[in-house]
Amino acid sequence: MNKLHIDTAVAVILSAWLCGCTSTGDITPGQISLQDALAREATLTESYTVTAADRFFSATVSSSASPAVTPHEGFYQISIPIDAEIPAECFVYKNALDSATTLRSLLNGMLDNFSRTRILKIDAGTFEQLPYLYQESQYLTEQRAVGVLKGIVVPLDSSTLACIHDEPGYSETFRQMVGSLAGSLHISDSERGSWKYQEILVWQLRDLNVGFTVNRVGRDSDGDIKSIVETAIIIPRKSDETMTHDGYDVTYEKENGELINGRYLEAENGDITLSINLEKTERGSYRVSGQFQGKAIDSQLNSAADLVGPYYQYIELIKAANPAQGEPRALSTNTYIPSANPLQTITIEAQPTGQRVGDLPEYAMRFSGMKATSVIDAIGQKAVRVQMGPLELKLSRVYTDGRL
Repeated sequence: MNKLHIDTAVAVILSAWLCGCTSTGDITPGQISLQDALAREATLTESYTVTAADRFFSATVSSSASPAVTPHEGFYQISIPIDAEIPAECFVYKNALDSATTLRSLLNGMLDNFSRTRILKIDAGTFEQLPYLYQESQYLTEQRAVGVLKGIVVPLDSSTLACIHDEPGYSETFRQMVGSLAGSLHISDSERGSWKYQEILVWQLRDLNVGFTVNRVGRDSDGDIKSIVETAIIIPRKSDETMTHDGYDVTYEKENGELINGRYLEAENGDITLSINLEKTERGSYRVSGQFQGKAIDSQLNSAADLVGPYYQYIELIKAANPAQGEPRALSTNTYIPSANPLQTITIEAQPTGQRVGDLPEYAMRFSGMKATSVIDAIGQKAVRVQMGPLELKLSRVYTDGRL
């Protein structure tokens, strides 16, 4: 939940616009049609090494010519030619930032200069083990020139990669370049976790991939189980407007599932809506502190004695859905989801429906008034449908590494 340096990055790009450095890619009357311009692609056959002067990062990127690296306070700018009139601009931040907020801030910071804009595409997916968020928007200048701005954000362990390209077309070329950069990017001071299991799930709204959730499980130096859940979603509200959600949870639990503590962060449209610390006291109760929807909290949690962490929930759900003998069974666990109620625990009910999807058991999930349908395999939830009022969101697992 850190917006640090995003505004500076926007200012860097805007300064290029103001001096006319990025306007030549617009389509004006008399040039090629917008349809033909949008269809343009290039083939990047060369690879170049890019390194920060202070060795903060190094990478190998597919490019049509040698990239240029410029350091700024808190981030590095990489100008990367992709065989188009205008190079792509990438930013390697020194901090881990909210993915959806970063993408929204970078694009809106530039599109706000135009009175007529519309969203062409929103997408989410993976570059192998790395998730990404993507948006493509069209704008019209005062001179009635049409421009297309593309943006993509890739979260890393201890930093964030964001890239933009301001020219119609070259969408797949742009993604190919970003994928090569993200996949090879090495951050010098990155503290990579020793994860027992990692998975990436993609959120889908109707026919749009609108976000991702990354789950990671490992052990700390005390042998306790550490779970990290990172979520980023960007949903179109109007033809020219999006809403974003970012979430980042870190929890610790004992081998038997007993929740020790947790740190929970959420932001909507860049504004922090939830910042909660949960700590187990010496007396065995839990203390909640932080902020929820703008109000300070410092109180004892109204909790059940068997409050468990997310790893335990996953393991027990797998056991219930895949018994050695007999049919899948129901499961009920008490857990903590502060966005539902920061001062109370909730009960998650998982009930087999009796249906099977691709030979896997289907479950009806209920918690805090929410309803979902989940398909369970040998490593957890393979696919989930979540009903949120009139909207139905789908969550599909697209990448795994290791075993729960």
